[in-house]
Amino acid sequence: MKILIILYLFYSFLNAKDTLVVQQQNVLYVQNLIEVEEKIASNFEKYLLEKFEVPTLDKLKIDEYLGSNFTSTNKFGSNIDFVSGENLKIKYAITQENLQLYVTALYERDLYRDMTTVYKDKDTLSNSYVSFELKSKVAENILEILETGSTITSDCDAPLKESYCITNLNTIRWYDVNLNWIEYNNEDFEEGNVTVSTSGLLSSVKLDKLNVGTFIFVNNSGKYIKTVTDIVKVD
Repeated sequence: MKILIILYLFYSFLNAKDTLVVQQQNVLYVQNLIEVEEKIASNFEKYLLEKFEVPTLDKLKIDEYLGSNFTSTNKFGSNIDFVSGENLKIKYAITQENLQLYVTALYERDLYRDMTTVYKDKDTLSNSYVSFELKSKVAENILEILETGSTITSDCDAPLKESYCITNLNTIRWYDVNLNWIEYNNEDFEEGNVTVSTSGLLSSVKLDKLNVGTFIFVNNSGKYIKTVTDIVKVD
């Protein structure tokens, strides 16, 4: 009987030890999973600022961004990826059944998160996701432009029609079909003052989006201000 008791205690000890090891491994894996999501969010923004287009995960899998050895494999659920048809959203990663509660709780905590936040739909898990916010106002403005279906190029010297260009991260220009342009500050975009290449653009519908009180400078010419009903020249 004593031998049986000793064997039982021994095996119980081994089982408890194995359980603790698994828990430690899971904690480290979840922390790494969060780090991966944070890295995706950070490099999504970096890609916007450098390429002026919305990246797919495959486009980020190069040395300049996530690294060519990046793997999207996830042992707790489906592969890591963006939510289809959505920007600034990553698929919720903890979808495997019968996982210990601490795994999900750790994953959903903000403790290790800076750019990302977990949204969990308790009724429909497939509707859950991890959202992230852009840190740069310039990146936000670039994304806003791209989401309207417009394109942005880095070459303002090329003939452009009804598209935007950025030669640096200070200003952005929009060109109409006649190659006339409206120049915005990248940080303020439609919330700040603008310069137009010709007074003919003072009637452009694009200026309707500007805030009341915004100044509009005609290149090498006059100064105007946006009012509630009109654009008025300032003496």
